[in-house]
Amino acid sequence: MSRPSSNHRGARRAERGVALLLLSAAALAVPSRPASGQSVAGQAIAATVNTPAAGSQFFAAVTLPLAGGMENADVDAANVTNMFGAAGLTSITSGQVDQGLVSVTASAEAADVNILNGLIAAKAVLALATSYANGTTAASESDGSTLLNLVIAGVSYGDGAPAPNSRVELPGVGYVVINEQIASGDGVHSTGLTINMIHVYVVDPLTQASIGEIVVGAARSTATL
Repeated sequence: MSRPSSNHRGARRAERGVALLLLSAAALAVPSRPASGQSVAGQAIAATVNTPAAGSQFFAAVTLPLAGGMENADVDAANVTNMFGAAGLTSITSGQVDQGLVSVTASAEAADVNILNGLIAAKAVLALATSYANGTTAASESDGSTLLNLVIAGVSYGDGAPAPNSRVELPGVGYVVINEQIASGDGVHSTGLTINMIHVYVVDPLTQASIGEIVVGAARSTATL
C-alpha cells in the first residue's frame, strides 16, 4: 500500500503534538486521589490480534491511571504473518477529576493497515472516545473517529466514519464490524463508550461460533460523578 505523503505525515505529527500538549495541560490539573463517587477510566489499543494461529498480541496499549493523568504508547510498525500489518501505531489516554467535573478521552490510531493479506486495508484508522460527567449530566461521544481509504474485499468505502455498527460479511472468514460502538451508563451520573473502528470476527465455518478477532483502533472511556 502507498504511504501517506510527507505533507500528510507532517500534518499528523503536528496534530499529535498539539493533542499531547493539550492533554499534558489537563493532566497537570488532576488531583492525586479522586473524591468518593468520582471516577474515570480509559483504555486505548492501536491493534489487537487474537486468533488460534497467532495467539493474543497487543500493539500500543495504554490504560488510564485511576486518579487520572495521561498515558501514551507508540509502536513504529507491527506485523503478524498473514494476519495484520500497520505502521505508526499510537494510543493516548487522558483523564481529569475535579469536584464538579470528571472527563476522559482515549484515542488509538494506525496507518497503512493491512488485514488478512489485503482482504481489508486502510490508509489510516483513528478511534476517539470521550466521556464526561458533571453531576447532573453524563455523556459520551465518538467525534473525530475516522477511516481513510477503507477497502474491504475490493470494495472501497471511502473516507470518514461509517454508520455505527456497520457489518460486512467476509465469506470463508467471518465478518467485520466497522465503527463498532458499545454504550453504557445511565446518562445522568455515569456514562461510557467503547469504539472499535475495525473489528474482524473470525468464525468457525461449521458452528458459526467466533474463534478469534482482529481489532484496529480500539478506545474506551467511562466517567462517573
